[in-house]
Amino acid sequence: MILPGVTRDSALELCRQWYGNSRVSERRCTMKEILDASNSGELLEVFGLGTAAVVSPVKSISYNEKDIHIPLLIDGTMGPISKRLWDSITAIQYGRIQSPWSVAL
Repeated sequence: MILPGVTRDSALELCRQWYGNSRVSERRCTMKEILDASNSGELLEVFGLGTAAVVSPVKSISYNEKDIHIPLLIDGTMGPISKRLWDSITAIQYGRIQSPWSVAL
């Protein structure tokens, strides 16, 4: 389950700005879909979002005693989308870039 929250909303809004509404969706995803995408080479990046962690990349998912490895990481840490989200959200939080979501003090 994904809880509604500020970080989740921020990530969705930023991705919609960058990639357009037609390429960004929010829906349930089954483990079969993830496994099929991994087997076909279409699974590139997985990450979680939260207030404290902001963006947390996922290196692998264990399912039915098998590890599904997530291939696309920059320098072994984050994929390009999760890195861009982390950079943007933290820059907004710390006032390094202006945003209608934050108020400069």
